[in-house]
Amino acid sequence: MTIKKLTNNGSIALLAFFSSSLLANAPASNEETWYDLSDPRAVYSGLSVAAGKEGVNISANYGGYLNGQYKHQVTVEAMNDLEYYNVDYMLLNANTKSGFTVESTWDRDVWGINDVNDTSFGVFANIPLLNNKLNIYPKMNLGMLWGDEVDTTTYVKFDATTRYKFNRMFWVGVTPTYTYAMKGYDINKWQGTLDAGMQLSPAFALSAHVNDDEEYWVKVLFTF
Repeated sequence: MTIKKLTNNGSIALLAFFSSSLLANAPASNEETWYDLSDPRAVYSGLSVAAGKEGVNISANYGGYLNGQYKHQVTVEAMNDLEYYNVDYMLLNANTKSGFTVESTWDRDVWGINDVNDTSFGVFANIPLLNNKLNIYPKMNLGMLWGDEVDTTTYVKFDATTRYKFNRMFWVGVTPTYTYAMKGYDINKWQGTLDAGMQLSPAFALSAHVNDDEEYWVKVLFTF
């Protein structure tokens, strides 16, 4: 219990420090950049808060140009009322719209297992269609999960987040996901999420989400 409390307090402190750093380093400008917030691979700095059936999620990310055509982004998330935590890194080639991710999850209860840790390496691309109104973002992850209640498990995961933009403000989407464990815990599972969003300004957006586990949430996003 003491370790769990220390983990929670440490994560809250990390989020607070990360958020204050974003605010302190935000550049002063009279012109705001309009990020396409329907794009799950968009790189920007921002904060988001989501609330739904499973509780409150808090997220902070810092992103920008790394070198030449490359951008990168670090994201820290506290999920489901601080029940578990995500720390992710993404590198994007802005010319090809492709790149890779390193994703980690800590202390999550999932698939009937308590306190699972999960780390994966992913590669992704972007397939634009219909004059960029329809975009498909296929991604493949190779990962490993472990915990006190589960054998170390290696798995592969495929997803294809799809977004259709009616205009610059409104969009809808779907994300089918398939996960298959090659060794360890038996995982052979399809999942799906439906999304709809509205971008009200260059720096502010709202979105609503529901998945096939009957979980739903509403998200508010601010960018800097």
